[in-house]
Amino acid sequence: MPQKEDASGQQQATGRLALVLALTRCAPLLLSHAMMNRGVTLEQLEERILLIAEVTARSHQQRRERERRKREASLGSSS
Repeated sequence: MPQKEDASGQQQATGRLALVLALTRCAPLLLSHAMMNRGVTLEQLEERILLIAEVTARSHQQRRERERRKREASLGSSS
C-alpha cells in the first residue's frame, strides 16, 4: 500500500513541476498580452522591465557591498 501512495505522490509532484515549467515558459507572453490589453505598448513594457532590472541590480549590488564591508570589518577586528 505505501508504494502506491508513493507513486501517486511522485506523479503529483511531476505534474506540478510540469505545470510550473509550462507557466514559467509562457509568463512573458501572458504578461505582454495583459499589458497590451491595458494599453501599454511593447516599448513601454520593455522600459518597465529594464527599469525593474536596473533597480534589482542596484539593490543586489548594495547588498553585496554591505556584506563585503561587514566581512572586512569582522576580519579587521579579529586581527
